[in-house]
Amino acid sequence: MTDPLHIQLAARPTVDDWQPDCVMDGYQQATIHLGHDDEGDIVATFVRRDPSKLPMSARWRRQRFAVMYVHGWNDYFYRRHESEFWESLGIPFYAVDLRKFGRSLRDGQTPGYIEDLHDYAAEFNALRDLVVAEQGEQVRILLVAHSQGGLSSVLWLNSQRPHHVEAVALDSPWLELQGNRMFRILSTPVVQAFQLGGGKTVMPMRDPGFYGRCIDCETGGDWDYLRHPLVDPQRFFPRAGWMRAIYNAQAEVSRRLDIRIPVLVCTSDRTMLQPTWDEAMREADSVLDITAIRQAALNLGDVVTLATICGGLHDLSLSRPAARRRDFR
Repeated sequence: MTDPLHIQLAARPTVDDWQPDCVMDGYQQATIHLGHDDEGDIVATFVRRDPSKLPMSARWRRQRFAVMYVHGWNDYFYRRHESEFWESLGIPFYAVDLRKFGRSLRDGQTPGYIEDLHDYAAEFNALRDLVVAEQGEQVRILLVAHSQGGLSSVLWLNSQRPHHVEAVALDSPWLELQGNRMFRILSTPVVQAFQLGGGKTVMPMRDPGFYGRCIDCETGGDWDYLRHPLVDPQRFFPRAGWMRAIYNAQAEVSRRLDIRIPVLVCTSDRTMLQPTWDEAMREADSVLDITAIRQAALNLGDVVTLATICGGLHDLSLSRPAARRRDFR
């Protein structure tokens, strides 16, 4: 078995100045330098709307609130329509491309690879500090997180109890394996066996591409986001060390967390996990098991609200208009 990834974090991460974003016109990005590991420099990237590009009405309606957004697996921030929704309410919106995803992936790095989801606390803390510095000490932050980002976020909330973060809204968070807790327990030895070949050993888990088919405008979806991927999705493979990190995090949730701020967990009303395409997948979660998510959500804390978004996709913000409006509302 190969050695685990050796990470050396900077004592005080440094953040570069805001620059024009490389993905979306009218947005800005800032690189944060977190340290280094066996694959080189570790960076994350913060993204926001260029304040000078905001409509005058949005500038006048600034609230004492802000949103921090965290993406999921094989993803990065590109959901312009989501940031525009919050900015239209006068609420500043900040997103992060986590280390080795999207804008933060560097040459020679394994896309999306991490061996402990707790490590993401470094970029979460840094983004929180940046939001407070820019929006003032009175700011109240809503954390919005999708899928794997939701799983990483609840670990951070539970262990760090971050100041200024007063609520969390989770969009189809990956709180439990497809199926249930027992399936995760029974399959753990399989993951451990693959990890004997090294943490970066590829797991035989195939993505049939149904979720992308639901999103892409050229295959019946509503969005052209996938037409211009920042990182080729074919470079992302489930790997044994990463899968073990997911299992460990989900096991931690199953033992019950103690998140002391209000938690909102939103899912679709239907799961469709199957090997063949069905048009009904356009109004269902074709990635995760919503029943497992909703059951695990009750372990997050004492104040947890479950919301069902009828007709929602795995990423509820990319659903068809009616479901998307329900999600935002």
